[in-house]
Amino acid sequence: MGIRPSHLALAGLLAVPGAQAVEYKFSGDIDVRGFDRSMAAGGSENGFEQRLRLRTDIRIEDGVSVHAGVNLINDTWRGDASGDLNGLQQNQPFTDGRDHRTVTLDYGYVSVPMGEGWQLRVGRQIANWNFGMTVADDRRDRIILMGPVADGVTFLVGGDQRRKISLNDNKDDGYLLYAGLTGRNSGWAWGALLGYYLGDDEKDAVGDYESNRFYNVRGGTLISPWVQGKVGEVQLTAGGHYLGGGDALFTNDTYAGFVRGGFDITPSFKLEGQYFFNLNGSLIEPGFDSFSSLIHSSPRHDATATRMNALSMSGLGKGAREFEGVRQDFDRHLIAVRGTFSPDESWQLKLAAGWVQYDGLARDLSQSENVAFGDIQFHYHVTQSTRLWATYGFADTADLLPDRDSLNAVSLNLQTRF
Repeated sequence: MGIRPSHLALAGLLAVPGAQAVEYKFSGDIDVRGFDRSMAAGGSENGFEQRLRLRTDIRIEDGVSVHAGVNLINDTWRGDASGDLNGLQQNQPFTDGRDHRTVTLDYGYVSVPMGEGWQLRVGRQIANWNFGMTVADDRRDRIILMGPVADGVTFLVGGDQRRKISLNDNKDDGYLLYAGLTGRNSGWAWGALLGYYLGDDEKDAVGDYESNRFYNVRGGTLISPWVQGKVGEVQLTAGGHYLGGGDALFTNDTYAGFVRGGFDITPSFKLEGQYFFNLNGSLIEPGFDSFSSLIHSSPRHDATATRMNALSMSGLGKGAREFEGVRQDFDRHLIAVRGTFSPDESWQLKLAAGWVQYDGLARDLSQSENVAFGDIQFHYHVTQSTRLWATYGFADTADLLPDRDSLNAVSLNLQTRF
């Protein structure tokens, strides 16, 4: 039997660094999560899921560094049938469509110093932006250049390859090109990003459009600013998000944003509140923290089984051509509060409640539907490396879903980091 490329990747990750490496860091984590959740279509799902990841960071004498991570397993327990790769479904909640029974690359990139504090990073990279609203723990095939342009201000410019179906046909390629600034001034952190979704024209040799052969967000413009700081004793976080001008999806102007505030009532009790809006059906990442374990709060590569697609606050805007029937230009509004009680460093109790208004659903396009939700979480650090946490989420969906008065989900989780 031959050696699989994934096995070589693992061997390379675990190998002792060469003589030129001056720093070497090895880390990882293992998660085991049990869940039970009701389904919008009826019935319920339950099971256990497990993930084991390894990471390494190597810095060479000349300042170049290499960063890599692999998934050893990231899948649902199947008992004696766990080794049956062909029999496994590919849409389990925890992995969010990324089931792995064999070793797979999580990320891997090289960072090259270019002088004067500038860095060039090339490879598959971890991507986050705007507190999980624009990008939430994604993995991007990326080339990015970043460096200081003023005191406390960093400029970045780069491109992500978002789609590449075939090597011999550029018509199906898709890219996100972007430039932005991040900074920290006078106690405030901030960032602003401008992006453009680029794709080829999908016309055939005689000038007719060919269906499903192009990047469907092509032509869209993305604008995403954020800010975080303190006003007196209140910690404020705010973000905005615009996506519009697309050629097939998001042909309309879509807007989203949030304002979140929090302050310590006592040394052991923190109170937070937030307002979120999505106007005209903008694209919102699943990892945005809604204060509910059922609504988003599920980053792409740290997905949770408790997230409910039926409660999504994301959209696709208005569609054109092949997507002429897409009319996800609805509005969403969320108001939520959360209290966190932390009597010591070992454990936390989180209680949250809120309301979401869904406008423009298929049940009645001219009427808004309202959902009230509650959430409770308990977090306990067993040791410095290991923690346990449990979550329970409930949503009153009588106004939203036909024949389903409520949705709920419970989870019990263990994680060890090393």
